[in-house]
Amino acid sequence: MCSQLQSQNLSVEYLFLFDGSHSYVAAYTQTYRAKLTPGKESEAETEALCAFIQQFTGIEYNKLLETLLPLSDLEARANIAVDLITSSHKNISRDSLHFAATTFYYKLKAADGYVPAAKYHGNVMLLRAKTSSNYEQNLGADYKLSEVCDGKV
Repeated sequence: MCSQLQSQNLSVEYLFLFDGSHSYVAAYTQTYRAKLTPGKESEAETEALCAFIQQFTGIEYNKLLETLLPLSDLEARANIAVDLITSSHKNISRDSLHFAATTFYYKLKAADGYVPAAKYHGNVMLLRAKTSSNYEQNLGADYKLSEVCDGKV
């Protein structure tokens, strides 16, 4: 987004990234993509919603897979996700949760296909979690941000 703003001659004073980069997201989604049948959107939707649900519940992955995969579309999967989450978190708005579940999938899908078209001109403040994950192992300390920006990371 900052590169797009700069391409329109708009200034960007600060860029803070919270534990992520284009390369970090690609490493994350690549592990899931490897398990999917190319062109089967139902599998991609199910994988994303399994990850989403597991942020809120302790439901086992295989049980979620059995429940979500046979459903007809993302709408049906999101409705079940909301049911599963609100069964133990009754204080969360169903509408907000449904929106969050569906946009979680669309954001992952968009991020998975994103390749920076231009370099960001400026410094980047990358805030990383203290704990590490498998996804960042081959990315280096800057999550490969120095490849897409000409400032200091």
